[in-house]
Amino acid sequence: MIKQGDVIPYIEMCREECVNLQRGMNFRLRGGFSIILMSIRPGAPYADRVEDEGKILIYEGHDIPLRKGSANPKMIDQPLKNPGGSLI
Repeated sequence: MIKQGDVIPYIEMCREECVNLQRGMNFRLRGGFSIILMSIRPGAPYADRVEDEGKILIYEGHDIPLRKGSANPKMIDQPLKNPGGSLI
C-alpha cells in the first residue's frame, strides 16, 4: 500500500497505475485520475512544494530548453497560449 510521504520507484508507479507515466503531469488516466510527478527534495530542479497540510500544491511546471547563448530558462515565463492561439 502506497502512503503519503513514500518514495516510490518509477517502475512501481507505472505498475500500480498500469500506464507508462511521463515526466510532469499525466492527465485523465485510467479511472479519470491525474498524476503529477514532482520532487520536493533539497536540490530538486524545480521549486515545487506542498502547503496547508497537503491541501495546496505549488507546481512550477517546466522550463524552456537550455540553449547556448539564450537567457536563463528560470527567468523565462511560460506562455499562456500555444503558437496556434489555444490555451496551454
